[in-house]
Amino acid sequence: MYQPLRRTLVIAFPFALACAAVLTTYAALRDHLPDPLATHFPASGKADGFSSATSFIWVSMALLAVQGAVFAALVHRSGRGSRGSRGVGSLRLMAAFAYGESGLLGYLFPATLFANADVPDAADVRLPMWQLAVALACALLAAALGWLLAGADAAPADEPAEEPHRLPLREGEVASWTRTVTSRVLLGVGLALACAGAVLAFTVSPGIGLPMAVMGVIAVLLSGCRVTVDRRGLTVSPPVVRLPRLRVPLGRIEEATSRQVSAFDDFGGWGYRIRAGRSGLVLRSGDALCLRLTTGKEFVVTVDDARTAAALLNTLIHRAADRGAGRSVDAS
Repeated sequence: MYQPLRRTLVIAFPFALACAAVLTTYAALRDHLPDPLATHFPASGKADGFSSATSFIWVSMALLAVQGAVFAALVHRSGRGSRGSRGVGSLRLMAAFAYGESGLLGYLFPATLFANADVPDAADVRLPMWQLAVALACALLAAALGWLLAGADAAPADEPAEEPHRLPLREGEVASWTRTVTSRVLLGVGLALACAGAVLAFTVSPGIGLPMAVMGVIAVLLSGCRVTVDRRGLTVSPPVVRLPRLRVPLGRIEEATSRQVSAFDDFGGWGYRIRAGRSGLVLRSGDALCLRLTTGKEFVVTVDDARTAAALLNTLIHRAADRGAGRSVDAS
């Protein structure tokens, strides 16, 4: 069984290995490197950006260390609340991403040093684009290794949901409920990706750094949501841009309950998640609103005070059903 410390070491290991690869390569080639180094390469492969060897090493090491620390902290924090073998299975996605990221950078940084070796003028250094293909292959292989090291998925055992109940409302009384929830995990990962992408765009290549930076900005924008329950059903939307918007109408909901959910152990991560027979917007662990849909599937949203939201939804569903029954009687 994976203990929190072991889970943390599994995630931190590839970043430590990548740091060792960078330092070893630099130590071996130190006397063969020009000053400054060629560190930025466009699609043509010919260097168009330069920095001192010291700056390049410090930036490379800092980038790997920060990302390793972020991943390790996320896994360690999740591991404290893991339930049995489920923590082993849910570690796989995080491990695959961490190993893939470290494999990509662990190849590109030493490759940049090797490209500079024994070149008198850094302006003549070239890093062909096939090197990027090799780096991506290394990333895929490393991701597969992380997936295997994390262990096999185990069948989840859900926390029991509380009995559904209703919010007492008088006839003709109108009510709505809304809360905002923010994922500190997605916010932290988004900021880390955005910063790492910006550094890579300036030090290595825009083709590598810009996509990572864009992913980071998107993660930051989608790191929170507003959850609203009213006569239309359940509506979930980002608190700032308001789009994309997700709505589950009352007609699709059979009943609502609430329970405690672990993002990492129950859904394998954060964000919009899909599992067999269930889906949901999981921005953090904790209290969650759980909807049993007319299709037999479940939709989950993690949000504070989910019990009140579930009670209001059950009341609104009951009202809608009564009105539908009343119209049927009148029509007959």
